[in-house]
This record gives sequence, structure tokens and C-alpha cells, in this order.
Amino acid sequence: MKKKKMRIIQITTVSVFVVLIFAVTITNLAYPKATFSENENRVLSPFPSLSLSNIFGGDFDDQFETWFADHFFARDTWIQAKAAARISAGAIENNSVYLGSNGHLIGSYTSYDTAAIGLNIQSINEFSQEIKQKVNVMIVPGSAYGSSQCLPSGAYNLDEADLISQIYAQMPEQNTLNVCEELHNTDAYFKTDHHWNTAGAYAAYQKICASVTKTVPQSFTYTEVADDFKGTMYSKSGAFWNQGESLYRIDPASDNPATVTMEDGTVMDSLYNDVNLSGKDKYTYYVDGNHAYEKIQTSVNNGKKAVIVKDSYAHILVPYLAQEYSEIDLIDLRYYKNAVSSLVSDPGSTDVYVIYSLDEFAGTRSLAALW
Repeated sequence: MKKKKMRIIQITTVSVFVVLIFAVTITNLAYPKATFSENENRVLSPFPSLSLSNIFGGDFDDQFETWFADHFFARDTWIQAKAAARISAGAIENNSVYLGSNGHLIGSYTSYDTAAIGLNIQSINEFSQEIKQKVNVMIVPGSAYGSSQCLPSGAYNLDEADLISQIYAQMPEQNTLNVCEELHNTDAYFKTDHHWNTAGAYAAYQKICASVTKTVPQSFTYTEVADDFKGTMYSKSGAFWNQGESLYRIDPASDNPATVTMEDGTVMDSLYNDVNLSGKDKYTYYVDGNHAYEKIQTSVNNGKKAVIVKDSYAHILVPYLAQEYSEIDLIDLRYYKNAVSSLVSDPGSTDVYVIYSLDEFAGTRSLAALW
């Protein structure tokens, strides 16, 4: 009798398990498929090709597994549940994002590419020799440094300020702009994103006024344009219970209309694209996000020009710098294919900048395209 009872329990257990697997599979196949994840801010994997070469070549299995994971029903709920479970178990991070105090989601900074740093430094120094003028270099630490007061106990990150100092020491001929002190333990970074916010960008603007333009920083007003911004750290962490935060339009005290012309000829009559506030990636509100090249023409009548080789950290800085220049060229070397030196037609009236986050400068080799 006992053996019979155990046999029934085993059969029941296996049956329930098989039914559960079958039900999950059917539910997942029938569940409506999205092409884009708003929370993760990325395109989801398409269903793999059913061609013979793909099936017998060995790629189909891996592609199907990726597609299945990307389109699992209630995916966001499972991601959030995983993050919550890790926190409940005492974890201080999820997916390399620290769950800090006061709602701060802070990306960890634990490694860098020494070869990339060397190549980028060499490229800037050689480019400076080509254009026969100093390059104004600003490397911006991440929120792991700037918002370190919000890190959980036990969090580990490399010393970003020290690494930036080491990099600057290898560019003695350039005008290096160190903003580490101004950004440390301040409210200079978004809580849910990796970028600095208006306060961080304004601190950088003040540094530029003191060291480059030799002008008095202007005053600005800030108008809230969104209160539900959820950035890259929100998407990466799985902490989807966090509240969104505010984005602001930055306006100078005196009116300064500006136009932005893209590489394809598209023209915006503002430094801001209101349309992008309705999407997930609201940071692209500033100068419409990443483009290979953008020419900004302002109403400032001083004949001065800035050529800015940058990553996305510079976007929120542009409304401040637009008060100091008649013209600004923005270049993203990931996409720009022309000679940057050709944009420096009059060195006497042109300031050249490299403005990068430390993560980008020390992790990629995009500045090799400078030279």
C-alpha cells in the first residue's frame, strides 16, 4: 500500500510538472509579442529565421532561446520579481546597479580598458598637433563617484577621480578641465539614469567659463517638462517600482533663439525636441539625442565657435554653452566619418572640446577616429 501511495505521488508530481511546462509554453507562444521593451529601452529579439542554413548551422537554438527569453509572458513582472528577491536576500545590487538610498540607482564602476585609454589620449594629443591648438578636455566621472553618499554599505567602485587625474597627467599640452571636486557628493546626477542632471552640467559650464571662455556664467530658469523620466539605470536594474523624476528646460535670462541642423539637413528651431518627451528615452529631449553631426546656430553675436567632440553627457550641457558661442558643432565619432579638423577653419575664434564620460573614454576607442 505504501509503495502504491508513493507511486501515485510520483505520477502526480510528474504530471503537474508536465502540465505546468506545457501551459507555460502555450501561454508564452500565444502571448502578444512586442518589438520594443519600454522598461529596458531596447529592441527585443525577432523570431529566428527558419532557413535550413540557420537550423543546421547551429544558430537557430541560440537565437530561439534569446527570442523566448525576450518575449516571455509578463517579462517585466519576472524581471522586477528577480530584483525584489535579490534585495530581500540581502543583495545591494542587481545587474551591476547598486540600489542606493533615496531612490538612487547607481551603476557600478569596477573596470576599464587600459589600451583604450592610451589610444584615446594619443589621438587627442596628435589631433591637437594637427590643428595647432590646445584641446579642452573634460572627462566626467559617473554617479558611482558623484553620488557616492547614496551608495549602500559594502559597495565597491574604482577611484574615478584618481583615474581621471592619471589620464590628465598624460595630456600636459591640453587644457584639462577637472570637475570631480564640483560633482562629488552633490545632487548632480539623475537618480534613475547614468547622466548628470542640470545641476551637474551647470557646474561644468561654470568651469568652462572660468577656464576657456573667460566670461561670467549666466543665470538660467528651469521649467519642468516631464516628471516621469526613467533612465538607463532604471531599465538595467529591474527596480521598476522606483518613481520617475523630473526633466527641465534650461532657459537663459535673456532670450537666445537657436536652430539645430542635423547631418541629414533636418532643422529644429529649438535646442529641445518636445516630441521625445512622449517616449521612454526622454533624455533625447536635449538636442534630439545622438547624431553624427549637429550644427547649432544661436543669436549670440560674438563670432565665436565651439567644436565639441562628445558623447551624450554633452547634450544637457549644450543649452548652457549656447550662451557663449554664435555657433557650436557637435560631433559623435561613433557615427561621424569626415575629418574633424576641417571644422576648425579659424583657430583664433574656435574652441575645441572633447567632452566624454569616464565610462566612455576608458571603455571604448571611438576617439581613434579623431586622427
